[in-house]
Order: sequence, then structure tokens, then C-alpha cells
Amino acid sequence: MKTKHKPVRKLIVFGCGPHFLNRYLDVLLEYRDTIEVMLIVDLKCREMKIRCALDEKGLKPRAYLFLDEQYRNYPDSDEIHRLLSAIPESHQADAVIVSTEPKAHKAYALWAATNGLNVFMDKPITAPYSSNAENLMTDFAELLATSKKTNSRFVISCERRMQFGYRYVEKFLTEFMNSFQIPITSMHVHFGGGWWVIPSEMLNLENHPLKYGYGVLFYSGYHYLDLVARFALYNKTIQDIDLLKPHVKTMVVRPNALAEALPFTIYSHALKKEDKSQDQIAHQLSDYGELDFSVIGNYSKGIQHRMSFSMDLMETTLSGRIMPNSIPSDGRIRQEIVNIHLGHFCSISIVSNSFRKLTEGNTIPEDFSITIATHPMFTRRGEQAVLRIDRKDLSQLNPSLPLCAGLNVYARKEQLRDFLSGGDANSELSTHENSVALLAAVYEQVSKTNTVPQ
Repeated sequence: MKTKHKPVRKLIVFGCGPHFLNRYLDVLLEYRDTIEVMLIVDLKCREMKIRCALDEKGLKPRAYLFLDEQYRNYPDSDEIHRLLSAIPESHQADAVIVSTEPKAHKAYALWAATNGLNVFMDKPITAPYSSNAENLMTDFAELLATSKKTNSRFVISCERRMQFGYRYVEKFLTEFMNSFQIPITSMHVHFGGGWWVIPSEMLNLENHPLKYGYGVLFYSGYHYLDLVARFALYNKTIQDIDLLKPHVKTMVVRPNALAEALPFTIYSHALKKEDKSQDQIAHQLSDYGELDFSVIGNYSKGIQHRMSFSMDLMETTLSGRIMPNSIPSDGRIRQEIVNIHLGHFCSISIVSNSFRKLTEGNTIPEDFSITIATHPMFTRRGEQAVLRIDRKDLSQLNPSLPLCAGLNVYARKEQLRDFLSGGDANSELSTHENSVALLAAVYEQVSKTNTVPQ
């Protein structure tokens, strides 16, 4: 991370959804003696919930701005500028947190960057307009140019960039690749989100909505696109590689296709009743966002191949949600496998899951392991051919990390702490260019297809 800037003293929060209330709020309470929350901005329909949540925690913002429903989707930047300019507290702030849905990111972030405020924003940078991927790179370029012009420190919350397990792997790769000049030849990602949402819920869902034409790619999926793009960047120290023009082929399962494979009648055991209307609803959702998604692709330099990759990003995996008295975000069970291969000479496997939610919860360490296997001729002095690191090892290597803390939750909070203290959280906006390029290339294919590979 780079040299620290001035710490945040006066803050605006745009969007008080689950990420803010369940993650960021606790961090802000740690800084209540040094940071004043000048303004909270959200929708009128959420006013009561937000005021009650902040009152319960003892956080007292200087002012609130609750907006009409028309500001939910892609709010106009000029209109946001007009509204905020009329609020005295907005002129006193030096930083903002943007934790709205992705489709509202740009207007708030652009206002902040234009006015020279530092920005901490949830991933992804923005969402597609009308299933069009072209705006993803143009939005990125506009926000980056604006922040550079005003010297705004612009950070994207993407927790695996500060997660201790992945930082360990990155350190190993840096040393191994520098020592032997061996590039990453392939990378494979599997993610299971365990997000169980029934068709009738999809119609009105606003937290991780599908009805706007995008899904897993722009939620959990961005973490893994970012991993692929970032690890591919390591190859640039060894060989030329064009990271802005990945070649991809995709397969997508939307709600209507899932209903064909998994008719809702199968769920009657869990729901203790039959609801024949759910499949009828699902078959009408062919233009909804992706639930499950697969991509194969490669990076090259001209006509020369450099690195291949694949990703399976699946929400239709094991869930702990108890029906029917629950909400779609309940009971999510994460499964994560990342394999990285450096030719015939080194393989790295990262395996992580949140199965502990089904048993002891957070009273035991989460399942997390790293296995690094190296060809005997390429081990360095004192190294083993097979090295294994588990969750307990990570806390021993990093004493600040509580043994039973979730690695990703802890890293997300650490990113915010670093930003508030003047750091870049290892995730400056400028370092996301390759990730956004990959997202745009993938979504361009996704928007054209359902279950037939393109």
C-alpha cells in the first residue's frame, strides 16, 4: 500500500443497505471520537429502518436526505449535484462511502470525485444500462479521470485484496515468479453462493436484484473476475500480455431456465406446501439476471496465447435458508475453490467454505486452506515440495486476526479502516481497469445468451 494521506474527519454515507449496516457501521463506531458523519443519503422507503438502526447503535449523523423512489435506478448526476449542493453539511465533508446498489454508484461517486472528496465505494464500479456492457468501461474511465483531476483518493471495496489468505498466495507468487521467470499458465475458479430466492421474490427484490438484467456477475462474481485479472497481471513482469482484451465464451442460467431443470414442486418438502404458480412466474423471467454462470477464456498478446482461465459462478448451490419465514439473503453458504497453475512446475489450490454456518457457527474457525505444490527442482532452500496453510496458521502468522473471524468479513472491515486512516486499502480505482475490462467482455457475451454457449 502507498503512503498514507490525511485521515477522514467528516463523512457522507450514500446507501445504508446490508453492507453498511452489517459491516461498515461497526467500523464507523470505532472512529466516533475522530470522524463525524455529516450526512446520510438513502431512499424514503428505508427511512424508518435506517433511523432505528443508527439510533440503536448510537450513531448520530448531522443530517439526513431521504429521496423519492425515482432516484433508485441510475439517478441523474446533475440532479444529484443540485440536491446535494443545497445541503450545507455536504460542503463540509472530506470523504464519502458509496454502498448503494451498483446501478446508483456512478451519480454519487461522480459528485464526490468532482468535488475532490475521497471515495470508498462497494464493488462493482457501475452496473450495465439496459443490458449494455459498453458503459462499464466508459463509466470507469470517467470516474478515474475525474478523480485524478481533483486528486480524489478513490478506493473500491473488494475484500480479497486484503484477505490474509490471498495475500499469502500473492507473496509466494511474487517471489516464485521473480526467481524462476515462470508465468501463470491457467487459473480456475468455482464459487457457490447458496442464494435461494424463489421466483415470486425475484419480482420485487431490490437487494441484489435480478429484474434489472444482471445478477451474480455484479455481486459476488466481481470478486472472482478481479482475482483472475489481478493474477494475470503478475505475468506482465515476465511476458507481454494484453489484459484489456480477454477472449471469452459464456454459458448462463437465468430463472426461467433453472425452473426447467429444478421445477418448484421439488421444493414442496422444504415449504411444506405446493405452489404451482412459482414455475409459471419463473418462465416469464427470461430477461432477468444470471443466477448461474460459466466462462472459459484466455489472455493473449496478438495471436500468441498467454494464459487460460475458467470460472463457474453459481448461486444454485447448498443453502441454509429455512423456508418460509425468512428472506432471500438468509442462510447463504459460500463455497470457493481457486486453482492456479504455473506450467508443470507449481500448482496452488485455495479452498474455502462457510459450512460452519450449518453447525457451530462462528464459534469454530472457518474452513480455509492453501496448498502449494512445487516441482522438486524448483523449490527454494528450506522449502517443502508441498506446503499446506490452514485457517489456524493464518491467525498465527497474523496475530491481529481473531481465530474465529470470517476472513472476508474481517478483510472488508480492514479495507474501510485503512481508507478512513488515509490509505488506499490495496484497491485504488486505477488498479481495477483490467477487472472492469474482463467484466465488460464477459457481460457482453452474457447479455446475448441463456443456456447455449456463445
